[in-house]
Amino acid sequence: MAFILLVFCLSRIFIFLNPPPYYSDVTADYERYANMWYYGLTPYREHLYEYPPLSVPLLEFPLILDQSGIGKYYPNYRAQILLIDIVFFIFLLFTAKYKLSWMKRYWFLSSLIYILLTTLGKDFLYEGLDLIFTATFLTSILLWAWFTDIDKFKYQTITWTLFWLSTAIKFLTLPLLVPLAFLFSGSWLKRGSAAILGFLLVWGIPLYLYGTSLSVSFVYNNARPIKYASFPAYVIKVIDTFTHTEEYVNKAPDFESVGIVSTYVTSLVKVGFPLAIAGVLCWSLFFINQQKNQKFSLKKLLSTFINSHLATKNSSRIAIMLNIFTIYLFTLFITAKTFSQPFHLWYLPLIMIYPYKSKTQLLLFSGAALLMILLDLTPYVKLHFLHQLIIGDFKGVLLRDIFRFLPMFLIMYDLTKDTKRISADYQ
Repeated sequence: MAFILLVFCLSRIFIFLNPPPYYSDVTADYERYANMWYYGLTPYREHLYEYPPLSVPLLEFPLILDQSGIGKYYPNYRAQILLIDIVFFIFLLFTAKYKLSWMKRYWFLSSLIYILLTTLGKDFLYEGLDLIFTATFLTSILLWAWFTDIDKFKYQTITWTLFWLSTAIKFLTLPLLVPLAFLFSGSWLKRGSAAILGFLLVWGIPLYLYGTSLSVSFVYNNARPIKYASFPAYVIKVIDTFTHTEEYVNKAPDFESVGIVSTYVTSLVKVGFPLAIAGVLCWSLFFINQQKNQKFSLKKLLSTFINSHLATKNSSRIAIMLNIFTIYLFTLFITAKTFSQPFHLWYLPLIMIYPYKSKTQLLLFSGAALLMILLDLTPYVKLHFLHQLIIGDFKGVLLRDIFRFLPMFLIMYDLTKDTKRISADYQ
């Protein structure tokens, strides 16, 4: 334990003292937003702001310290995320070592891998809201390992409060309220009351302050085109290699393409993305109701709406939710029109807590994550010679880019097969 904490401290000192050399969203956008709000321009009402309301104090607090004579905005922001990173890692470490039965053999190795991968992603770890986003959601689930009875009203309320905190940083965990609700037992009145109370604790003040103006975040994100780093954008590039119909707009933050192929793929994404998310949610209900040696039936699914308490142990429910969350994330990554490099930070904590069936599965998951981190978050695997390689009409650089997404498909395939084992092992 002491060795892991020492390695973690050395890693975080290195990351904090070596910010990204060329570009940071914090200096390019966040500091500008904070100054706009500080001097009177109201977010959502007067400023078309893209993130949910909890991000507002997170962006504003470093400026308040700056204006009070404490540090400067950029290091203040990074220090804020560093503090959250430290607390979250200690919580992950103690939960993995002492509370998750499946991690007793792997906690040391998985902790080292997590530290390594987050260190490789140093140029993004403290440069955005992504670490806080994934920390709030995963903490809401991992606290079940520390509670004796998660179905008590107070524990359900704590879970829902942390869940709603994650949605108040980024909306993308919102669909997961469906499987989360069905993993509790008891009357729907109690479950619903806990969820509503948690919602009001988080969203009550923002709704009072901003009201319907909060919807501008949805408007902003819905209007965005397909982002250059997403999988749909990769599909467009591959097709354009043969059609030569697309033009590329050199304008941040999306650097979108324009043309007949882009228009068609965009229309497919608008339909395919919500269908994919709905499919994951339906599958998650099948998974929650899956018991050893029993097949799925419609009658069994309908019984979920009356009583979902099929996973009797806390460990079972944690394992099920972690599997659902992982598959949901990678479905999101592949089907959404927006994918950014920092999104890789969302799944990295899972390396320390996922219910692996073997060390081989841990190493495969970690290896896939390492490949994606090296390709997307570091300058170490640029493979510049591929930019010069052209095979017929096919550009060699597209060969490199497929490995940005292939690990996502492999992880989804492997973990989808894992559902029966998890349902059986942790009953």
